[in-house]
Amino acid sequence: MSMFLDFESITKSMGELPPSPIVAAKLLELLRKPDLTIKELANAVSLDPVISARLLRIANSVFYEQMKQIGTVDRAIVTVGHNVLQNLALEYSLRSTSKTYGVMERKLWENSIGCAVACRMLADHLTDIDKEEAYLVGLQHHIGKVVMINRDKDLYKQVLRIVESGQGKLRDVERGLFAYSHEMVGAALLDHWNYPKWIVEVTLHHHEFESLRTENNAIFIGCALVSLASDFCRYFGIGCAEDSEISLTLCRGALALEANPMIVAELAERFYPEFVKERNLFLS
Repeated sequence: MSMFLDFESITKSMGELPPSPIVAAKLLELLRKPDLTIKELANAVSLDPVISARLLRIANSVFYEQMKQIGTVDRAIVTVGHNVLQNLALEYSLRSTSKTYGVMERKLWENSIGCAVACRMLADHLTDIDKEEAYLVGLQHHIGKVVMINRDKDLYKQVLRIVESGQGKLRDVERGLFAYSHEMVGAALLDHWNYPKWIVEVTLHHHEFESLRTENNAIFIGCALVSLASDFCRYFGIGCAEDSEISLTLCRGALALEANPMIVAELAERFYPEFVKERNLFLS
């Protein structure tokens, strides 16, 4: 069965997939333009009251220590910079796919933000992958769980109860109750949203990627990056149970990347404060 047909069957099984947030998608498209003007960007941001309000709140936060209150979108963009705006658009696209928002969704959101921050740091120091694309990969790698929760929240709670009781592994239980596991659903959604193919592939293979070393090294590196970033989150208990017994320098992702243990240890020390700063910027 071809990948397209497989994604098509997943889409049909999951029902109506959430649409790609139009304003967020437009922002991300604009931010790739080399001749972008502040006015163009401000006009796009102003189309969405939620993004506008949160951008102004971030610009006026203690973090930026402004002497005068910022009251316009264009000044807010100048204050926070393009990278923060891009991350806000990405984070908004993730949050807006959830029909409901409770403890389970909050943990998933925090885990996604943590993985995104870790992917950005790790990519910048250990790979040639663009760090902002790495952020996007980390942010969306578990988007399939959002779709499954939207499809049947009670059933997904049952998945988690079974896993937490030690009666099965997550993806096996997901397949048993939903027919598909979260990485398959996530890849189908990102393909539906016309994301870059390599991001779709990393999302699809991030749990089992060792065989890709010889087949597609770029996808292999991306998957290893997500794997190591996920272990950073597990180590600090971000969106999941804390597991400080993990050896971050010897985990699958670190070994796959052939990462210098000293660099991994240094990045681990810097990671949690960076995550907290990012989370607090986008916390509503």
